[in-house]
Amino acid sequence: MEINILEIDLGDSAQDARRFKREHPRMRLKDFLDVFPARFAADTRPAPEFLALSLGEIVFQPIAVSSAAANPVAKPASNLRRELDELWLNDSGSQFGDSQADIEKLEDFPEVINDNEAVRLAYRQEMDSIAGYLKYGLSVLVICDKMLTEYLYEFVCCQAGRRPVLDAALPEEMRPGLAGELDRALAGGYVNLPVLLRNLKNDDVLVLRALDLVNDAVMTETLYERTVSGEKPQLLAFLDPSLEVRKVLSDRFAVHIQISGLPRFLPDGATVADAAATAKQFTVSRLLTRQERRCFAVFDPENLYKNVSGLNAIQFRNAMRYVGAKVAEKTQAAEIYREIREFKITSGSEVEVPDTTFADIGGYESVKKQLQHVISLISGEIKGVNDEQRAKLLPRGFIFHGPPGTGKTLFAKAVANELNATIQMISGPEIMDKYVGQSENNLRQVFATARRNAPAVIFFDEFDSIASQRSVYADGGARANNAVVAQLLTEMDGFRRDQAVLVIGTSNRIDIIDEALLRPSRLRPVEIGLPDLAARRQVARIHAASFGIDDYLKKFFTIVEQKAPGHFWQPSDLADFFTALPGGDAAYAAAAAAELDVDYDELNELMRLLVQERGNGLDAAGFLENIIDLVAIHADGFNNDEIRAVFQEASLDHHLEGVLLSPHYFGRKVGEILCRRQERHRVHI
Repeated sequence: MEINILEIDLGDSAQDARRFKREHPRMRLKDFLDVFPARFAADTRPAPEFLALSLGEIVFQPIAVSSAAANPVAKPASNLRRELDELWLNDSGSQFGDSQADIEKLEDFPEVINDNEAVRLAYRQEMDSIAGYLKYGLSVLVICDKMLTEYLYEFVCCQAGRRPVLDAALPEEMRPGLAGELDRALAGGYVNLPVLLRNLKNDDVLVLRALDLVNDAVMTETLYERTVSGEKPQLLAFLDPSLEVRKVLSDRFAVHIQISGLPRFLPDGATVADAAATAKQFTVSRLLTRQERRCFAVFDPENLYKNVSGLNAIQFRNAMRYVGAKVAEKTQAAEIYREIREFKITSGSEVEVPDTTFADIGGYESVKKQLQHVISLISGEIKGVNDEQRAKLLPRGFIFHGPPGTGKTLFAKAVANELNATIQMISGPEIMDKYVGQSENNLRQVFATARRNAPAVIFFDEFDSIASQRSVYADGGARANNAVVAQLLTEMDGFRRDQAVLVIGTSNRIDIIDEALLRPSRLRPVEIGLPDLAARRQVARIHAASFGIDDYLKKFFTIVEQKAPGHFWQPSDLADFFTALPGGDAAYAAAAAAELDVDYDELNELMRLLVQERGNGLDAAGFLENIIDLVAIHADGFNNDEIRAVFQEASLDHHLEGVLLSPHYFGRKVGEILCRRQERHRVHI
């Protein structure tokens, strides 16, 4: 059957018109338009021979046409729709520009993109596959979000030359009328399914829009029956990824195809071939309207994809409509991404976009170097290494092990950020489920999400809770753990070469991780131990800047330096002192100075030393470095989180209680944290 695509605007009666079209496939288009008046774009008005076609031979492409656009002399708003049709009917390649620079032209973005167009553009490859299988008589199960179903079944059936018969359709032998409809409604939506299936013709496909609704023994047996002509009926079924059906039901379908997320690049998109590389077009670049493109001061499709990965085409369009209506033109990308993150939170997305870099992690240069090597391999930055060699060199992932508080989670986020990848933060215990087989299914869903959002990082916190050594005991807990480890090994070995998916686990107990996972070709152990002196200096410097302590100490030195060498500090000096500090408030400063129990002898001794060292070249930056050295040297054995606590508590004490942050204070604070550590140690013993 030849495919006839008609761009049509049915207005508010679109749903009723589509339902009427399905129920009257033999009606001529001309008669249909007498019942449902419609608008057409100027260059796609139906010709007389087109009006004579039956509705079953036509696929409606919904568009939005204004009165001006419907005028024959008006210029079409965009060529995107015509290009989409050419993509479907011509496999010679994309009709888009030759490079990413062409996408940057504002006029290349369409004025309007409806959901139907977005689905056809994003999932062209999958829809072609479905149509191909249907064309050769195979039954297909499509696993996709429920919201995509209505946009898929009609077009793929027509693409394959098949007539779709809906699961809730009215059998021809049932007499129409109120009584028949009422009996059918009372009996349930699928009461006519056996009749529909037995009366399918050779070119008919029975469409099951919610396979989970027939997930019982009787309906399963019905789907295995043959038609009255003795032929095996052809089925096209849809199943939401969050639902499951019996294996005997899913086995009824010869082919299973999964559609989820948003592809990173256009399927069979335009490429630029040169001696160095091949460039691909990002799908998100073709799913933006002109107005939405204007919202970006600088448009970076890769970063946009990172922030919307995990959303399907409909959800992406919803997100961009939300952004386009909320933000002004030429808004900074960071602000737009914040709005997108807010939308994704409300849509329940489990994919996170990290912003941590290696610069945010102090020390651990050897660990960073090792991780940078892997990142260079994945991104293809190493010259002389082809794709096949790179696949052999890459580990499946890492296990970061070491004491608590050493920054293992930060390293996982930094790796994802350096890769321009998304990250799933998975707590080990949340994988486990009390029902048999559910834990393994949870794990499969995690890896499926990562593969469709590749490049991606899967981060398992408390990895030992799901990857502990397999047991020989026959109790239920041991069997469940063994099954999860086996599923994890299967998923890791099943990665395709073209999918950059990295697994990172963290654990304080690498000794209980299953040996099969610690093979060099699977997960590479990376020890992240307690920081040495150089690392403690860098960690202290980072947190001093993070909590504003560096500005405070530099200002502290400047204020003291401005006093005369022989000046002796008095209580009346403190109000002015507090007011001059960063964020100082005169009223608060006066109240704080009155309540402070300050050791003025200590303060004046510090001033005398600073004046003396100033003669030796000490400045504000040097004073800050001396404080950082003091903390780093005396925090021997501290983890990164305990060093952070020194500056966090210093900031709180200053802003809430007006404490003077002197070198003596930082020495005392390090001692307090050390005492707390020793107390915890005694309690554990």
